[in-house]
Amino acid sequence: MDDTIKESAYLLSIAYLLLGLIFILLALYSIPCLWKAWKCKQFFPKIFYLFILAICCDQATYQVLYLYEVITAIKQEKDENSQTESFRIIFFQTIYVPDAIFFVIYFSLFWQFLIMMHHGRIKTGSILVGKRNWNPQQANSKVRIILYLYIIGQATVIWLFMAQGLSPKAIMICDIAVNASVPIIVIIMVLYLNIKFSGSPFVSNRYEKSNNKIQQLLWIWILLRIPQLAVNVVIVVYNDELIALMGGKLKVTFIEQLFLILFIVGDIIIVQIIPVMMAMSNSFVSALLLDHNRMNQLFSVETFSGEMNVQEQTQRQAPLKNNLRDDSLFKDLKLKDLEINDRQFFRKYNGFGEIKVATIKRDAKKYAVRIIQFKELSSFLIDETKQEIEQINNIKKGYKILWFDFNESSMYLLSKFYPNSNLNNFIHKNTGTDNQQIKDITSSYTNKQLLIRVNIASDLIKAIQNLHDQNVVHGHLNSSNVLFNDKFKLKIVDYGLRAIKKYASLVNGYANKNGFIAPECLSDKGSVVSHSAIKESDIYSFGMILYQLFTETIPFYNMPQKEIIQLVQEQQSRPKIPASLNSNIATLIRCCWQQDPVKRPNYNQILSTLKQISDSLE
Repeated sequence: MDDTIKESAYLLSIAYLLLGLIFILLALYSIPCLWKAWKCKQFFPKIFYLFILAICCDQATYQVLYLYEVITAIKQEKDENSQTESFRIIFFQTIYVPDAIFFVIYFSLFWQFLIMMHHGRIKTGSILVGKRNWNPQQANSKVRIILYLYIIGQATVIWLFMAQGLSPKAIMICDIAVNASVPIIVIIMVLYLNIKFSGSPFVSNRYEKSNNKIQQLLWIWILLRIPQLAVNVVIVVYNDELIALMGGKLKVTFIEQLFLILFIVGDIIIVQIIPVMMAMSNSFVSALLLDHNRMNQLFSVETFSGEMNVQEQTQRQAPLKNNLRDDSLFKDLKLKDLEINDRQFFRKYNGFGEIKVATIKRDAKKYAVRIIQFKELSSFLIDETKQEIEQINNIKKGYKILWFDFNESSMYLLSKFYPNSNLNNFIHKNTGTDNQQIKDITSSYTNKQLLIRVNIASDLIKAIQNLHDQNVVHGHLNSSNVLFNDKFKLKIVDYGLRAIKKYASLVNGYANKNGFIAPECLSDKGSVVSHSAIKESDIYSFGMILYQLFTETIPFYNMPQKEIIQLVQEQQSRPKIPASLNSNIATLIRCCWQQDPVKRPNYNQILSTLKQISDSLE
């Protein structure tokens, strides 16, 4: 072996040695993932991580074996035929065995994705009719048999290759066939499943995120089969040259050496190492091992000592704390300790509960309790709601949810009682209060009354700015979720709780899209505003509240959602502003109504305009 060929073999062996070390580290890192999978009850995550460990061990072994064969070739300890055969086996085992294992890994991942698509959807009326009649878990035993037969078949092919019963070209042609067919089949299946379940929402945000995480890796792995297919074709065409290069029998230039090393090593890194690393990330492990049995469990609840003792249909889980405040008044509060007035307070039932006045037996103070009725709930939805409530309570100068509880049919959210109702009622009703300022709001339009309205608008935009400064966007702000306390100080409520709102929209018909909602939010699918809301969306809603505040007219009142979307989003129409309205106020309203969010005014511009109007009225 001359110096040039030795140099070529050394360079490639160094690259393979580095790859071997990487695969050893990946194998070690995969063991905790396999341990987590082994503790879960699901079968396919176990197979998934078991074969990831197998592919890492296989690659690490063959990288080290290649280095050993290079050393023996340089020392010329083996005859030429034996040496060539060893390099042939190592080369094709490095390519074919990982592809064979990959199919098992990918199939396990795909089947788990299929199970999640089936179990992760909400049963809402007729949405799932004809879509849940086949349960993939029921076919698990048959699928396992197919998987075992495939593993036995691949082991047979590898044994025949080792025994020289199959030529390198034959085995690589089989590999090409698999790499060409699997992407086509999976792409068709994934698209079909997404279309099939398109009208069926997920049980919770966590389930949706987990599904998206798995689907993302499915697409990445399947797209990487394309370059692997190209590599396999090259190997079939140039297999003799590549084996000669690995065995140090081919004299090449440095540039050719570099190109071939990048070709072989790059393929392994892109097609194997990167996807395996993604599969072992903490976020992906959590997504794959999500317990769909727990996710879909229905339960009844008994409260005691501030804890919820969940009697589940299939298993028990850790109790969930329902007290959200450290105050001793709420710490040990039970549902039976609440005395709820049967008379509804100020909101009609809209699918997101009715609000009633409640008192705690050991406290004479009044509270507002929202009672949301559900036929069934999942434990993860309760978890998400609790997390969102804690986020709400962390907002400075925001409204607080003091306590929450739930039983087999309802969820209860306790908050501060605001005796002066909401801005919508103040604008359209001046009875039931002795507060002279409140009565002034719906009185004749003197400068005094206009000034009160301007002050309300100033307080409202400051409250909106306070939320936005803490990266909180309301999304469906309107006059009904602006409340007043006994000192006539306003408080914005009803932001957050997106998970439970989405669920309520599906099972109870709750909707929060109305004439106050910005056009960019009306494009969301479904009847509730989701993640499309931005800070400028609240500015648009503020403009609609200004319109109602100064004209005593609810924008697009009693108009169907479909018509509102057509008018606001497609035709860019807005309510008619009376000619008698103060021109500065009318201009401010129109600025807030801009179709393009970027063109809407910011807080400082709005406050400056309101101050100018206020100064002109004094």
